[in-house]
Order: sequence, then structure tokens, then C-alpha cells
Amino acid sequence: MGQDGMMPGWPGRGYEPGASLTDMQWYMYHQHNVAFFAAFSADDIDSLSGVYLARKLIQSAPQFAQYHRAAGDPSDEDLARIVSVETVPDFAGFPELWLDDGDAVFSDPDLPLFRVRVARLAASDAEGRRAFLLVQLSHVLAEGTDSSLLTRSRSAAHAEVTAKEKAPGWIVAAARAFAWVAVPGHLLVSRFSTPHPGKIVAATRVLTRETVAAAARAYGVRQRTLLLGLTAFVISRAGTPEGKRKISSTYSVVDQAGGEHRDSFMRMRMRFAMVENRDSFPDFLRALDSRLTATEGAESGFNAEMNAAAVRLHRRLARRMPRLYAPKVFAFMPYDLVFALIPPHRLTGPLSRGLMEPVWAGAVMPGINGCVAVPGRRFVTLNFYLEESLLPRLGDLDALIAGLPVGSRSSSLGYDRDATPAPVHTPIG
Repeated sequence: MGQDGMMPGWPGRGYEPGASLTDMQWYMYHQHNVAFFAAFSADDIDSLSGVYLARKLIQSAPQFAQYHRAAGDPSDEDLARIVSVETVPDFAGFPELWLDDGDAVFSDPDLPLFRVRVARLAASDAEGRRAFLLVQLSHVLAEGTDSSLLTRSRSAAHAEVTAKEKAPGWIVAAARAFAWVAVPGHLLVSRFSTPHPGKIVAATRVLTRETVAAAARAYGVRQRTLLLGLTAFVISRAGTPEGKRKISSTYSVVDQAGGEHRDSFMRMRMRFAMVENRDSFPDFLRALDSRLTATEGAESGFNAEMNAAAVRLHRRLARRMPRLYAPKVFAFMPYDLVFALIPPHRLTGPLSRGLMEPVWAGAVMPGINGCVAVPGRRFVTLNFYLEESLLPRLGDLDALIAGLPVGSRSSSLGYDRDATPAPVHTPIG
């Protein structure tokens, strides 16, 4: 890739999307944060229907056609260049087999920052699957809320978020002061340390919603707590005697209200929680649930303002002193794990025609261990991005999931027990 190419992680080198990015989008671009959506389809998907899908995505989410050098309505020829279709003998190892680092998204600054990949069979398999669809995109184009809207064939166009509530002035001032301390520390420490230096790979698991609801109810915790706890079990051995003594996490929430000093494109806001480990998984879940309740009860808006101030300061410094910035800066994540529970993905309408549950969605980025949980109508998928050395722990996760308590089903799910399949655990490709 020449100097004219895209070089996320290196501000000031190669083509950059430019001033139209918000501060958080700028950071996520250089973080090499690549999001994905994946599902099997009962219908065949060929090259023409792949181009049609790419066109419909742009119509539903106009930002998909922004930020690259030739921003604007792309031609069918350009869309054909971002769509690839491959005939495969079977779907063994999917979806992990295709969940790579998404480098292709940044391969050509003249093309939109997303790719549509299709694996198709010559005929439907025994499960009625004819094709596998994978959409990979720079995370600057969309977030979990957008993915949820698109699965329902609804518009995911972003209107600028205006502040409905302003943070108190003293919180904003304190957040800015803290950012001026934290950012130089971040730049210094990241030059010598990468907390998660291993190659980051994707892995998935699938549970029924009934399993998640019953287990959370049996443990006396919220479903989000259970899913975050399963993530911590894999990454930090939470709920075991050999786990880390204290486990730090950052997790996202959706903030529709915005804020005067917060990002105007991204709706997600990050919160932080530190919890002491316990020797048993149920005890850890209850401690985690209490910690999340306490953290959210004490939420003042400081974390969101501090994060916004720090990202803004990083961007200003990178503009003036780009030599201070390299990929290690953006790969520096001092927390044990990142977690997101994104809005439900319910397949409805023309954009989702033929697609089948479960739905996989998440992200892959260097230097960060985490998981995105995606609920659907019948299933919840766990979409891990973690260091390759942690993959063997997924076998322990399978055993833990198999032993989750199963009580009476939740009436709110509305499923007939006899019609609900047993939990499915997607193997590593």
C-alpha cells in the first residue's frame, strides 16, 4: 500500500477520511476497529444480488457511502468491487472461518469502507442453508444500534445528536483536567507496554434466549450481568479460584440524549466497572450485578465527558505532532475486557429477506479483548474478539454453559418449549 493508501493507526500518513469524522469516529478509524454482521441465508446470493444488497445498505444508511475519497453515490461497477462471492463445498467452520481482521475494508481509498462477502453452496444443505453473508465495515460507519435497525430493514441514517441535558460545568471542567493528565500518560505508557499483545481473533458461541433468561433468573441477576460474566469467565477466569483478583471492564450503553461535549455521531457511551473475583461463578455473578448497580447509580456523566475530552485532545495532538502516534497508541487498552450488549436483531423486511437466525455481529480490533452479545428472537450470540492464546478457554465456557441452571421458561419469550432447540455452540473454525 502506497502513501496514497489508507493507513489506520498512523495519523498524517496516507489518505485519511478527513474533518467530516467526529472525534470518536476518528479514534475508531485509527484504532483499526472493523465491525461485522453475519448470518446464513435460505436463499442463494449471487454477485448481482450482492451488489443490490450493497446499494440497499447505502440507501438505508447513507453514511456507508461517506468518508472515502470518492464519497458520494457509488456506481454499480464500484459496488461490484466491494462484493465477493465464492462457492464452497460446505459451511464447516463458519462463521469464524471468515471472521478475519477486515483489512480489505481499508484496501482502496476510492471505495466505500465496507465489504460484502458471500459463501454459497451449489444446493441447500440439510439445515436449509444456501448461502452465508458477511458484511465487514469500518466501525466509523455504524454501531450496534444501526445494525439492529438494518436487520429490521429500517433507516439507520444518522441525524446529528443534539444535547438535551448538559453536564454540570464542574464535571466538564474536571473531565477536561483529567484528560490533560491521562492523555500524556497514555502516550508514554503505550510506547513501552501493550496490555493485550497477542493476535486478536474472532470466536462465537450461540445460546437460546430461553437458556439465558432461565439461568439469569436462577442466579438472581440480570441477563446482561450473566452475559458479561460469561465474557469475564473466558478472558479473566472470573468465578474461578485461579482468576484475576480484580477484574476491570468497560461496557457500552446507548445514550440517545447526547451531551453538549459528547460525540454527535456515536450513540454509545462507555462506562467502567471494577469487581473483585469470587471462587465460584454464581458468587461472581452476584458481586458483578451489585457492582454494576452501584456504578450506574453513581453515574454523574464524568466518564462520558472525560472520554470525549481525551479523544478530542488525542486528535488535536495527532494533528500537530503525528510522530507521537503509531498503532500501539490505539491498541492500548488498560482494561481486562470490553463488553457490549447491543439492541435485538430481528430479521424483518427486504434487507433481511432469506436470512436465518442466529445473527452474529461484533468487531475485531488489535489490542483489545472483549465480546459483543447480540440477542435475536430465539438466540443470543456471543461474539468474542480475544487474544489467540485464550481460545482454549472456550472449551471451559462450553462446559459452563452446559451446566447453566434451567428453570421454568420465561413467559415473556413466548416460545413453546417443545419447539425451542437446545443451545447451539458454534465450533471454532
